[in-house]
Amino acid sequence: MAQQEEQKEERLTQSKNPYEVTDELRPRIDAMDLWGVVDGLREEGYAVIHDAAPPELLDEMREAIHLLVSQTPQNSRPMDSVPQLLGRHPAIDRVATLPKVLAIAEYSVGKGVRAGRFHGSIMRQGQGPETGGLHSDQNWIPTPFPEHNLMVTFCVACEGMTDEGGATRVVPRSHLDRRHPQPDESEGATSIAVEAEKGAIAVWDGAVWHGSGHRKIPGTRTVLHATYQRLYTQPINDFSHLLADEEYMADAPEEMSGLLGADLFFGTDTATTDIDMEKFMRTTATSKL
Repeated sequence: MAQQEEQKEERLTQSKNPYEVTDELRPRIDAMDLWGVVDGLREEGYAVIHDAAPPELLDEMREAIHLLVSQTPQNSRPMDSVPQLLGRHPAIDRVATLPKVLAIAEYSVGKGVRAGRFHGSIMRQGQGPETGGLHSDQNWIPTPFPEHNLMVTFCVACEGMTDEGGATRVVPRSHLDRRHPQPDESEGATSIAVEAEKGAIAVWDGAVWHGSGHRKIPGTRTVLHATYQRLYTQPINDFSHLLADEEYMADAPEEMSGLLGADLFFGTDTATTDIDMEKFMRTTATSKL
């Protein structure tokens, strides 16, 4: 009993080191052979997760994104897109909860990872900037960025992506600077295309400099941009309303409740009651992992 209390106390006060794989996560990284992705994110700021999604699931998600885009006013956007995708199609939810995605999200931004922004886009020939546009995804965070990464982005290209097809471009190792690129760096830093075959998923952390590529060939690059955030950061999209939708939650992947923050204390107080202390203690412990 005393040992259990000591371990509990340690979890409440001790944080894992940046880029550390916890003992709890290690078996999943081993089982899915994700050490190359772990190393890539730590050393280069980005990686490609191979064999992450079944091709037929990506076909289903592609169809869903194209349908939802057709129902969304586009105004003057540089390419067709659709926001707030979580909870709007089962294929998108299944991609959001793929085992390799969740394992790498936990590695990058810690246990208790939150769903951030889920956004779809369709790039066609001639679209995408030919140069420039490099940025860090955690662009509302002041610098220097914390040593612990705050956000991780998964770029799920339904058809795969190549340099000629408009693949995302990154500046390797730029995450080590822990800052946003300066204007001249945003326009002129040397970047490389992150190519990924169909079924593979590109991933980068919130600090690495990256930007959209330029599509030179016919066809489309249909992408789900899925971001996950460390639990103490504010999600871009608020999906908490889905927790109250009993029909949706009954059919959603089991892991969805965690992505929606069902076990966290945020928002549990009211004008007449204080926060849920059980959830508060659980959240406090989880945030250290």
